[in-house]
Amino acid sequence: AVPLWNTWLDALQEAAPEGDEADAAQLKAMFAHALEELSDMSGAAVGDKTMMDAFIPACEAIAACEGDEAALFNAAAAAAQEGAESTKNFASKFGRAKSYGDKTIGTPDAGAVSMARFFKGLARA
Repeated sequence: AVPLWNTWLDALQEAAPEGDEADAAQLKAMFAHALEELSDMSGAAVGDKTMMDAFIPACEAIAACEGDEAALFNAAAAAAQEGAESTKNFASKFGRAKSYGDKTIGTPDAGAVSMARFFKGLARA
């Protein structure tokens, strides 16, 4: 999971504007770039029981949000949480849990939960 986190955090940084602050439009561009980079590396989609189940909906919520920076992160946090919760319904298809398959149904994906918590932290900041 560390290479995946590194990829998306690096992608956020690559698209970040100069200086210490980013407005809503710049944040949208940053997360769109990060989603593209992480999707290319991961190959996972919503429903695959991975961190992408939280990350993709969060990025989509950011892209669709018409509010300010706080609204973006609130929308992303809600979408990521919903995505992480939905992983309880899926069998694992990627990573270490892949070998357990259907046995993982009923348990949320750890990567999706950690991603949801990250977005929750952004919303609180």
